[in-house]
Amino acid sequence: MNFIKYALSDLFDSKIIKYSFAPLFLSVLFWGIVFYFFSGNIVDLIHTYISYLPFGDSINNILSGIGSTIVLMFLYYELVILSIGVFSSFFVDKITMRINEKYYNMPVKETSLIEGIWVSLKGMLNFIIFFILTFYLLFIPVVNIFYQVFLWSLAIKKPLVFDSSALFCDYKEFEKKNNLKIWVLIFFTSFIYFIPILSFFGYTLQLIMMTHFVLSKCKNS
Repeated sequence: MNFIKYALSDLFDSKIIKYSFAPLFLSVLFWGIVFYFFSGNIVDLIHTYISYLPFGDSINNILSGIGSTIVLMFLYYELVILSIGVFSSFFVDKITMRINEKYYNMPVKETSLIEGIWVSLKGMLNFIIFFILTFYLLFIPVVNIFYQVFLWSLAIKKPLVFDSSALFCDYKEFEKKNNLKIWVLIFFTSFIYFIPILSFFGYTLQLIMMTHFVLSKCKNS
């Protein structure tokens, strides 16, 4: 696990950090526009959906007590974090190549940008579906923390595997062989999304760690 100690220094590598800002900016801007024009519709949609669920009136009362602004801020943050991985698909090769260049010098192969975007979108879809079906867990103290971390892990696991390994090996085969270790690494590093400011660079930091993990495995195989 020595690669973890390199993660922060790699994050501030001049050739890496600039590729962290672009996905963040695009994600913040995209959802900022959506919420600016449709925030009222989003709140109405949330309340309408919840009203059809068991205990829906009680949950709507809780949300009304919290206030629509807080609910929107929470949803906005979730969507920004989720879509950073999608927008990162345009820049990940620069990051993984830089790490390979600095430490490993492994041969590289062609990857598909479209496939990378599709994998990230499927990760978002998994998050959204699971969240819609299980969001009650957000109202259980302590459980809600681990529930949130699991949701983030579910959303970004496959995108992170693809982004970190597709240049160097068969990412599906790598995931199959190392599935448990990958889950552990992603789950525990996903707590970073609770840390203000640093959370916006969480995907890049996780990508750096995962790339070190992938390349160290490839180097020793």
